[in-house]
Amino acid sequence: HGGTKSDPKIGDLQFPENSHYNLDAEMIRWFDARLKGKQTGVEKDAAVRYYVAGAVGEPGAPGNVWREAADWPLKAQEVSYYLSGDGALSSRKPQAATGSTAFSSDPRHPAPMPGRNYPAAKDGREYERHPDVRTFTTAVLPEAVEWTGKAQAELYVSSDARDTDFIVRVSDVYPDGRSIMLADAIRRARYRDSFEKPALLEPGKVYRVAFDIGWMSQIFNRGHRIRVAISGTGADFYEPNPNTGEKFTIAPAAHMVVAHNTLFHDRQHASRVIAPVRRIE
Repeated sequence: HGGTKSDPKIGDLQFPENSHYNLDAEMIRWFDARLKGKQTGVEKDAAVRYYVAGAVGEPGAPGNVWREAADWPLKAQEVSYYLSGDGALSSRKPQAATGSTAFSSDPRHPAPMPGRNYPAAKDGREYERHPDVRTFTTAVLPEAVEWTGKAQAELYVSSDARDTDFIVRVSDVYPDGRSIMLADAIRRARYRDSFEKPALLEPGKVYRVAFDIGWMSQIFNRGHRIRVAISGTGADFYEPNPNTGEKFTIAPAAHMVVAHNTLFHDRQHASRVIAPVRRIE
């Protein structure tokens, strides 16, 4: 997230000067010590150095700094952010007996994730406007919130297709509306329990689909919001699933169907994102 001295800009964000860190020089120090036997002092360095991203263009915003630690992962509180039918994202677990959100996954008309590079640090509002993308957003944060560690998704879903994809994105929503994507991950339904033993879906049955979204260190500034987006497509970055359950081929599938999916958020099937929340240093 911090860029380098030669390229401090990533995606749509221009990072502040104090975010720079000369990774090339640090790598040379390590190789000089380990391969050439030079005394570079690397043995005195902290075991972990990580970058904490924060709001850009907001003077005094926390984050945008390098930190050091003796070990990884750091201790963090696992906080559940539950999805609800009104598009809210909060720590309140659903209490209703029923609750769900429907969305489709159409491989012929996928949500836009243009290009082949990872789409982080870019404004995702075009993606979120796609009719098959569902967003869940917190209220405006009264205080800054830090996530440092591994974020995870736990979804309860059903589909009328034999196979389909589930994409989860986490974004930092700025006061001006920009939705800057921080991390995302995809899970193909047939691999929900195992990559070694794929299993197709039984149409209409509710399944738990849990997977890692990814590692991050981000401070969501006061006045911002946290957003989770759920979809079944994201092309070109993710090749669309034909949703048929048939064997995959190198060539584009000749037979494709639209998957009609349901995301559940009731007290028995409380879909959520689990975040590694830490006290801001």
